[in-house]
Amino acid sequence: MAVLTPRKIEKLPQLRVLFPNLLNRNLSLFKGKLLVSFEQAPLEPSVNGTSIVMRVLKILEPIKPLVEDATIHQLIPVPGALLKCVSRGRIQIREFESPYLKLLPSVEFPALSLSDGLQHDLPKLRKKTLFADLARTISTLVPCRLQPSDFVVLSGRKGICITGRHVQSQKRTRIPYFCKRTPFPANTHGFFYMHINPRLPLVSGQIRFRITPSNDPAQFENGVDLFSRGEPWNIDIVQIAHSAPLKEQLHCDGYAKYVQALSSLSLSKCQTRRLLCYLEQPFIADLSHPNQAIGIILRDKIAPVLSFPIMVDRRNYKYVYPYTGRIVVRFERSTLQQHAGGNFLVLRVLKILDPITPADPDYDMYLPMPRVGSLVVVANNRVRSFDLDEGNSRLGNLKYLPSLPDVEPDL
Repeated sequence: MAVLTPRKIEKLPQLRVLFPNLLNRNLSLFKGKLLVSFEQAPLEPSVNGTSIVMRVLKILEPIKPLVEDATIHQLIPVPGALLKCVSRGRIQIREFESPYLKLLPSVEFPALSLSDGLQHDLPKLRKKTLFADLARTISTLVPCRLQPSDFVVLSGRKGICITGRHVQSQKRTRIPYFCKRTPFPANTHGFFYMHINPRLPLVSGQIRFRITPSNDPAQFENGVDLFSRGEPWNIDIVQIAHSAPLKEQLHCDGYAKYVQALSSLSLSKCQTRRLLCYLEQPFIADLSHPNQAIGIILRDKIAPVLSFPIMVDRRNYKYVYPYTGRIVVRFERSTLQQHAGGNFLVLRVLKILDPITPADPDYDMYLPMPRVGSLVVVANNRVRSFDLDEGNSRLGNLKYLPSLPDVEPDL
């Protein structure tokens, strides 16, 4: 095997036997032929840097053991999974160390048909950063139906292209971690799954990622969800609504009503990702930002975006945002005496994500600093409130949201 680097062709050292016999490391435990590809992925905390791994794309010739106890010492490769080996009684992902492989540019292909082996006439390649987004086919998004082949390693990758096994569409949906340049954190490996809280409106459903230590689906219940910027990382309804493969997969998995609910909404790709489907739904607020943009889901439509500041000091005819930091807040119907007989909302602080600090070290605390569990307070210790009957149509849309005050916030 050789590698074409930017300046010359480098001949690679011969690869070690993929499934070595313990009695003779130069002999294999199996015979057969695989179609494979190299990938770059950080896998274990003990690995220094980023390793090269090998993914099995297809079994071209049946894999047969050459010795009786071969399957005891090594795992038979499975299409779609990374190549694994047994070392000192532990199952590990096979790593390949080569400085030349890491010099190769990464390319992203459309879904290739592997029925007749490799294609000869490939479409024009689009050069990307080192090693393209991982492309995976998942069999289900239902937790109780997950298979070992649905296990995905996202560590260090900036995105993943996914589709469903029974999906007819040839397109894949690219899912980034947070933005185009932010990679998934280390030790991010597990399963995609559909999360629907039966106590919430159906459109609140989202695809999440459950982190597990191995590809055993039985470990799903004991895993933890991937978090990003203080809330569960997810593929939200805007992304799902514009992804034919994801909608097809959800339909096959029995979430037809959810897909139908999405289809009835007019969701723009530019739609704000901060959408409220019930009044007390928590959302993240940046105290240094002049406006918090929020969309409201009302039956079969998205109400115009509501934009408002959390805290603003208006003294001396100036607009000053006195604090920096991010907090999790939620609307609540006011039960305060001064709001009796009216239709007022207040904001309660549920969690502090980033330390709250004064934007100006000499700030006189005219507006008190937010505290967890308390209502947001403004000047003269007045509670920050919103009058839903004052005539602001966008603010008034909040009163049409269902109220679910007893639902435990998912933080």
